[in-house]
Amino acid sequence: MAQNKLISYGIPNDGIEVHYEEILGLYHDLMKLDPTHICYYEDEYSLVLLKQVTLSMESILKYCHQYGDSTSTSMDSRFCLRLNDLSLSRIGSVERLLWIQMLDLSHNKIRSLEGLEALQLLSCLNLSNNKFCSFAALDPLRMLKSLKVLDISYNEIGAHTVDTRRYLCSSPMTHAVENDWNFKEFTNAGVEMTNHWDAFFIFRDLNLIQLDITGNAVVNDQLKLFLFKLMPSLKWLDGENRN
Repeated sequence: MAQNKLISYGIPNDGIEVHYEEILGLYHDLMKLDPTHICYYEDEYSLVLLKQVTLSMESILKYCHQYGDSTSTSMDSRFCLRLNDLSLSRIGSVERLLWIQMLDLSHNKIRSLEGLEALQLLSCLNLSNNKFCSFAALDPLRMLKSLKVLDISYNEIGAHTVDTRRYLCSSPMTHAVENDWNFKEFTNAGVEMTNHWDAFFIFRDLNLIQLDITGNAVVNDQLKLFLFKLMPSLKWLDGENRN
């Protein structure tokens, strides 16, 4: 019955009222009634909630905090969109957020960043306290050339002894790393790469100034030295100055 009601809403056309709160309530009930499929319901719940949040500029601004000139109506003003602590497990409905420069997605259940690469103006991103289990899950960040500040602290990176997804099949990522000259240069310089190849692939093209990774099982002094070496632009790592 609940599933039929959800399907009946479908994808709304312009001008048709959508009862978002009722849909969200139904997904919440399904999570309790059918826990074996909870991940699916969490993802669908997230997509509906983000549609509700991005329904209009007015609804978006309810989640924004503005820095700088509060009297300015220009989109050049620095807004931080705060979507923290909303139980989000995935990203969606980003087409109305392309102007966002600062985004807070902390304290959610996000496991994948698919779709976030569309936010090309993003310069500051908070992903702390989520469910990322490897650096590879952050792959879309490689496309964000304006990104300067990143917080991925207190996730689950390195918490799992074996990330079996690495070995399921040969991937473009593994081929790119194996054939990358800079990767070989790091190896020849005596840097232990066994546990850092995915970090190399994600961070090598970023121009971060500040990065927070504390609270992840993978973090140690060797990784920090590796990241400083990999990103010459990096000035602050877990609150520690490069100098």
